[in-house]
Amino acid sequence: MLKTISSSDLRAQIKRVLNEVGYGQTEYVVEKFGEPIVAIISVQDFQMLQAIKQQQATTSLQEVITHIRRRNESLDPVELNELIAEARADFYHSQSNQAS
Repeated sequence: MLKTISSSDLRAQIKRVLNEVGYGQTEYVVEKFGEPIVAIISVQDFQMLQAIKQQQATTSLQEVITHIRRRNESLDPVELNELIAEARADFYHSQSNQAS
């Protein structure tokens, strides 16, 4: 079940909200001045979202590598592998910066 709660009500009801979410009974969208600002979800749902994001990132990286290979078919394989390694390093560096 999805519920909406204001940030001021959340402060007053934090224990109840965390218990509801923690026991898998509900999820909350927290609003500030009537606008949604955050969601409170269970750790299981969070882990699932993280796994989906990682899968999407991996798929994206695979697409980039395929594109590089197609675009540079005439390159020396050693040079192509160096370009791919550089793209991977840039990708993982950007991913680690997003996680911080």
